[in-house]
Amino acid sequence: MSVLGMSAARFLREYWQKKPLLVRGAFPALRDCLTPEELAGLSCEEGVESRIVRERGGREPWEVTFGPHPESRFASLPERGWTLLVQELNRHVPEAALLLEHFSFVPNVRVDDVMVSYAAPGGSVGPHLDSYDVFLIQGMGRRRWRYDTSRTSDTRLRDGLDLRILRRFTPDADEVLGPGDMLYLPPGFAHHGVAVTPCLTYSIGFRAPGFGEMWKAFAAHASARSGPEGARLLVDPPLAPAGNPGAIPPRLLARVRDAVRSMEASDDAIDRFFASFATRLSPGHDLTPPRKSLATAEIEKRLARGDTLVRSEEGRWAFLPRPRGALLLYVAGEEIEVDARAADLAKALCASRRFEGRELVKNAAGRALLAKLIALGGLAFVRVETRP
Repeated sequence: MSVLGMSAARFLREYWQKKPLLVRGAFPALRDCLTPEELAGLSCEEGVESRIVRERGGREPWEVTFGPHPESRFASLPERGWTLLVQELNRHVPEAALLLEHFSFVPNVRVDDVMVSYAAPGGSVGPHLDSYDVFLIQGMGRRRWRYDTSRTSDTRLRDGLDLRILRRFTPDADEVLGPGDMLYLPPGFAHHGVAVTPCLTYSIGFRAPGFGEMWKAFAAHASARSGPEGARLLVDPPLAPAGNPGAIPPRLLARVRDAVRSMEASDDAIDRFFASFATRLSPGHDLTPPRKSLATAEIEKRLARGDTLVRSEEGRWAFLPRPRGALLLYVAGEEIEVDARAADLAKALCASRRFEGRELVKNAAGRALLAKLIALGGLAFVRVETRP
């Protein structure tokens, strides 16, 4: 049985983006991938997105303080009523990235990140709505979740706050989650989690792009690839003297409509745009190529002895099928043509995050693909350490 307590097909059919689901003991063997002290230390580092939320005791209600945090800030916090949140834990802690593999029934292009929060007793971020699907996995400690079991209709917010706190919250579900329990919430369902004891909670988020964001990106994409056609100027149709210069001539509007419609692309072009767009690097993310380029012989040697390869968490991975068994692989927005002989390897790389090299040694086309991905920074050999 999966972490959902049911088949993925049933979950997607009955719950996904429809209604919440509480699963007791979804992760019976869950081990926290870091301690609260390690999380606090991580939030002190540059390049780590974090915030501390205090409902009371700050300069204003629901005060938010963004990181990186000086270590002295934690010494000044009270025993109750505060929360530390760290985004993109999957970028910084490999074990956190592996949590995402339990949700591989959802396409990679929908993955946002793994966020983790540590809350002192009474700590929360207030009653709120999310615009994305989220699985809330309870680590150490206990957290009380109150939430709506139908889509929230009253979305009015309290004024003058850093956080988007709901003005009115009347939930109809009230549950306390302990270690290994999980709660799924679709977008638009109000919820409020309050720490009963000191606790860690992992939020697995799946975000869909907005139409406006996609339209804007596609216009830029089409313009960049329009070549000489995109440099053409709009030419006036034959004009009559204007009765009022504020009136736009209908024949000029017709030419404008024709120019905009000329941007229409084939289904294949739109599919390829979306695959690149949906796997793109977010601001502040970069693929990191190896400091020293690896020769093909060295890569083959490390693969043969079974060294571990790990996927970069900086960008998403996806693929589109092509004729005769080939495919297009998308890594962090980059489009890579993959020969049919390496297609199975590309699919395997999209399906998991960690591999023993000897699993991947198949043929020359596969080795060439691995070499390209390593040079790009999409894959890297790592030393895998296990927590005691």
